[in-house]
Amino acid sequence: MKKTIALILGILLLSSLALAKPLEVWITGHSNEQLQIMREMIDDQFTPKFGVEVEVTGLSWSDNESKYLLAAASGDVPDVGSTGGLFLPELGLRGALLDLKDLPDFDEVAKRASPGFYRSLTYEGLVFGIPYFSSLSVAYYRDDILQELGLGNIDTWDDLRKILPKLQARGSNFGLAWGLSETVYSDVNAFMWQNGGDDYTPDLQKSGLDMPGSIKGFTEFCELYTVHNIAKEIPQFAGFSNGDLAITVSGQAMYANLKNGAPQLEGKWSLRPVIGTMHEGEINRSATGTGWSMGIFKASKNQELAWEFVKWYTSEQVQLEMAVKITERVKGSMFLPANLGSLNNLPIDEADRKTFLEQLKASKASIFGLVSPNNRRRYLQFAAQEAVLTGVDPTEAITKYAAEHNVEIARKQNEYKRYIEKLLAK
Repeated sequence: MKKTIALILGILLLSSLALAKPLEVWITGHSNEQLQIMREMIDDQFTPKFGVEVEVTGLSWSDNESKYLLAAASGDVPDVGSTGGLFLPELGLRGALLDLKDLPDFDEVAKRASPGFYRSLTYEGLVFGIPYFSSLSVAYYRDDILQELGLGNIDTWDDLRKILPKLQARGSNFGLAWGLSETVYSDVNAFMWQNGGDDYTPDLQKSGLDMPGSIKGFTEFCELYTVHNIAKEIPQFAGFSNGDLAITVSGQAMYANLKNGAPQLEGKWSLRPVIGTMHEGEINRSATGTGWSMGIFKASKNQELAWEFVKWYTSEQVQLEMAVKITERVKGSMFLPANLGSLNNLPIDEADRKTFLEQLKASKASIFGLVSPNNRRRYLQFAAQEAVLTGVDPTEAITKYAAEHNVEIARKQNEYKRYIEKLLAK
């Protein structure tokens, strides 16, 4: 009887909130076609179930952070906001987002995605987002070229370095995902993590860029360019298609592009986990894997419904349906669910699905440590460019920017101190 009464009261509460105003959801980084599919699913499934209209607004990566900060400052916020994981704790520590871990069913909802994604969503036990979309690095191999040259398995970077001369003599090469662009951190982090390094020390009090594992990994990354002459600027899709790249690391968008735009390569290439490093007795294939995530604003008048929306959208059935519809209707596009159950049932080649799952388990997001992601990533970009393009010793370059990182960490610790003390005191 008590459960029945509680259920009725819950429904009445949600209904009263629904009558107040539509649920407002801001989504970052998706095309208009993808957003339209999302709106259709909301209208068909969420709105009838909860009796609330949902207004979905698309934001771009170029200005989403400024729009969220402006909204938080003015109090004119959406109910639910999605963006890259590292930005949500920045909003959360400033008091703009709810700590989600105390909400009903949080533990069950959090288990839907890879634990590695939560490195970018938490701070001091506070959790500010739930992943709904996976962005992964995986490896692509031109099997026909490798077989032509009689080259065997390439599991580690040592294996790659050994075969590069033969590959390059044939007029082909290896390429990392981001070259020396502003996104180079995604490549560098893989080498750091595989060698036991990280962007911060485990207590998040100092930069980890000068940890032994970080320096070793950064040096190996730089020497692939300076000593082993891997490709710097070959466009990935074109280079892989014409054979200029026999092996390359890229995201899942490359997979969709190859399936839809390179029929001539059918049967000639394969998807594999990222090349790894033998570390502590096993191959460590750590690589950047991030979960685009949803948070709930504290100023929302519809917090309960907002949480119901997050739970609905990150559920296995909805994630799988979203992925299937995007693949069918938006050619050359791929929605890789954060929900592990959805990913396990994705209607793609079984071997490729297993590869995505294997890499997802080995991948992780950058850790949140107070310093703005843009600033912290810039340290790795500048260090890589100095070492590769101007000949600065890699140890000297990364140590220099570790020192700058430490200065910024100390400044941010002072800036955020009152916010963190207030949140942890609740």
